[in-house]
Amino acid sequence: MMRSSPSFLEHALVAVEAQLQELSAALLAPDPFALQTCSEQMRQVAIDFVAALGGLQGQVLSEPLQRRIQQIHATLSIHRDSLARLAAVADRQAEVLLPPAESAPTYAPGLGFSAGVSGAARIYSAAG
Repeated sequence: MMRSSPSFLEHALVAVEAQLQELSAALLAPDPFALQTCSEQMRQVAIDFVAALGGLQGQVLSEPLQRRIQQIHATLSIHRDSLARLAAVADRQAEVLLPPAESAPTYAPGLGFSAGVSGAARIYSAAG
């Protein structure tokens, strides 16, 4: 099968659609390693599809093929947005469980104990 033939493009598109279904299922599964594997496979079939599409330069795609490609685009956009939201939630959860290594001072740059500053506020230190 030639890389520039319509049948090669059809085969590549079917592979993208199949992998997209697997990726959708992996997004719902609790196994992060399955998601990583599916994502890597999705990347590879997308590369193969782009190569097949590039081999047909100058040829007009049929309306059904264009619709299928648009559907893939829409589904991938939804997945990308969902992953961004999940990543933000995971970051927030990690911040709650694992506080920052250095706590930032509240009002001014911290001088630390080596500078001879007591832990009391200045107004209380000056009064006594």
